Amino acid sequence: MKTKETLIPAYSKGVIGDATIDMSTQCLSCKHLNNNMTTCIAFPDSIPDKILLGKFDHTKPFTGDNGTLYEPIKSSRSNKWPFKK
Repeated sequence: MKTKETLIPAYSKGVIGDATIDMSTQCLSCKHLNNNMTTCIAFPDSIPDKILLGKFDHTKPFTGDNGTLYEPIKSSRSNKWPFKK
């Protein structure tokens, strides 16, 4: 799986600073990813490293995902993206 160097902002209390990781492009393009970049609908506490770091294809079930798998963000003119194409 491909990864992309990604800045993970420090949102939580007690976190010293932002971090940069090589994050799965699958996670980055998934409609279930939360704004904090480390949780999603399938994994509300923390996306497992194996998925987050691109070592597992989450189009297949993974323990604890409760049946929620990768779904790409659909591109359309009605989406929330603020810029015109």
